[in-house]
Order: sequence, then C-alpha cells, then structure tokens
Amino acid sequence: MQTTFEPTLWFWLILGLALLGLEVVVPGMILMWFGIGALITGALLAFFPDMSLATQLISFAVLSVASLIAWRKSKWREEQIQSDKPELNQRLQNLLGKEFVLTDAIQNGRGTIRVGDTPWIVEGDDLPAGTKVRVSQLDGMILKVEAV
Repeated sequence: MQTTFEPTLWFWLILGLALLGLEVVVPGMILMWFGIGALITGALLAFFPDMSLATQLISFAVLSVASLIAWRKSKWREEQIQSDKPELNQRLQNLLGKEFVLTDAIQNGRGTIRVGDTPWIVEGDDLPAGTKVRVSQLDGMILKVEAV
C-alpha cells in the first residue's frame, strides 16, 4: 500500500499562519516570507484545486523568495531617501563651525566649553578662559577648536 502526501488548502493556510506566528517569537524576519508564500500558495490552491504537489511546492518556493525580494527592494528604496537634515541626530556634526566661549582656559592643549548645559572637552592652542573659539574638527568626543 502506497500513501502519498497531497497538501490541501488547509495545510498551506495552517503552515502559513504557523510560520507567521513563529516569526513573532524567532527574530530575523525570515520565517515571515515563507509564511506569506504558504498563505498565497493556499489561496492559489483554493482557485486551482487540482494543482499537483510539484506545482504547489514550486509556487511556495517562488512566492516566498518573491515576497522577500519585494520587501528588500522597498526597504532599500527607503534607505536611499535622503533627508533634508542629514545631521539631525548627529550632535557632534551639528557643532562643526559653531562658535563658543571657553569656560576653562586651554592649558597644555586642553580646555572646556559649554554647549547648552553640557561641558565639552576641547583641544587647541593655549587660550585664556572667555576666549571666543570655533569648532574646526572632531576627534571622537573631543572638539578641536581655534580662536576666532
């Protein structure tokens, strides 16, 4: 006696929902695309109930990969959109070219300025406190300044 496995509409729908449910628990956003492929394969099986097993498996594979590619393309396009304020969340970049007053004198190449309520370490030529300086470069979290 030979038994063959023929996936039904319910098999594909349950598999799709199970994969989508697992995606919530398992990180990585990979199971979701197989879940979508299974759901669409189930929908196709509802319209074409005499689909062979090979056709079902091929459609599942193609639809899973196609949904992943479609998502990646839309995500890539999203990443390519340029902001009109590219330095919005880059506080240090926003300080370049700005002028401040030294709160502590620069001695031996180091001093401090105040940006809002935050003290910042600066490096530059030795200058007395109260001198107006301009941020010319960034070195990690240290601002390179020059006298104005």
